[in-house]
Amino acid sequence: MTANSATGQSAATPSGTTAPPAERGWAGPVAVLALGSFAMGTDSFVLAGILPQIAHGLHTSVGAAGQVITTFALTYGLAAPFLAAFTGRLPRKPLMAAALTLFVLANLASAAAPSLGLLLAARVVAGLGAALYTPNASAAAAALAGPARRGQALAVILGGLTVGTVFGVPVGTAIGQHVSWSAALVFVAAVGAAALLGLLVTLPALPIPPAVPLGQRFRVLGNPRVVAIVLYMMLTSGASIMVYTYIANVLGTTAHATGTALAVMLLLWGVGGMAGAFGSGWLADRWGAERTLFLAVGLLVATLLLLTVADDTVAAGAVMLLNGAAGWAVSTPNNHRLITLVPSLPTVVISFNSSGIYLGQALGAGLGGLLLDGGTGVRGLCLIGAGVAVAAGVLNLAIGRPRTAGNPT
Repeated sequence: MTANSATGQSAATPSGTTAPPAERGWAGPVAVLALGSFAMGTDSFVLAGILPQIAHGLHTSVGAAGQVITTFALTYGLAAPFLAAFTGRLPRKPLMAAALTLFVLANLASAAAPSLGLLLAARVVAGLGAALYTPNASAAAAALAGPARRGQALAVILGGLTVGTVFGVPVGTAIGQHVSWSAALVFVAAVGAAALLGLLVTLPALPIPPAVPLGQRFRVLGNPRVVAIVLYMMLTSGASIMVYTYIANVLGTTAHATGTALAVMLLLWGVGGMAGAFGSGWLADRWGAERTLFLAVGLLVATLLLLTVADDTVAAGAVMLLNGAAGWAVSTPNNHRLITLVPSLPTVVISFNSSGIYLGQALGAGLGGLLLDGGTGVRGLCLIGAGVAVAAGVLNLAIGRPRTAGNPT
């Protein structure tokens, strides 16, 4: 017997009683969901390590090739809130299976794209698949684990994204460096296909969560403090990704890191990112979200400046480790203060924070490509990224400590 989508009840056991999702073995299905988020994390960042190969293969500039990252991130950032509202009444398992299928096919199409235009179109489709999958995977993990283990389950999904950055990106970069950029995208598609198969086999039917109408979602943005906090997320994300998108050019010029050395640098960035993602939650609980965010943006400014003078692989590796920690340390405490501000609609404000991340990535990657094509050198790019991070720090001062606003509706 499947879950009752109308009542939100769990599937009935053979004895006729209703078993809570947490009592039916949540760890395996959540791990499968995390494999899908691993694929999403790899896809979001792997192209940065192989942009020179993409540019060479498609006979275009590195700045133009960087727009494939802009396209993916912009699609995710703009589409995610609307897709969440429009698909709110659909069964979760088929929806996530469709999202993964779309993601896999889009990555295969990206790998086979003979021109930049077709590659950009494929990245739009990949962004739609990711925007459908990732928020639903987090919600499904929470439902499977139940209230007692919800934090653990959400940490596993976040872990999939960060592990994708730590291990998936260097592996994909190495494949792109030594085989071809198309092979790197086939690798991403293969991971997504494995997650799809696992989802179909292991994931039980899930209750449909209560739908939040689109109008109610966007009324949250009537609160200026919410807008400012999301804008802070956009600026910090943009500052980080403006440089990271073109990191192969940056490190190739400053530290002469290419090939395996570049893959190691990206591994260090990912390790730092994992420490920042999980450590920022620990710091926010002890120091408060505001102090943690000041530390993160200060470290981001410092590391972007240091990238301009780190002229050997040891120094550059240390800077990349800290830069990854700074970039990934912002989202969790920013979510913390958004939920404090609007505790009645936590999933809605978190979705806007996610949109801020991806819109920032789109703007950062897009502006960075324009700057490089316009003659700005890689050191100038790092300085401009640091300037954007300084602007985020100034905005953070203006935001101050959020006060609970309750239900904006």
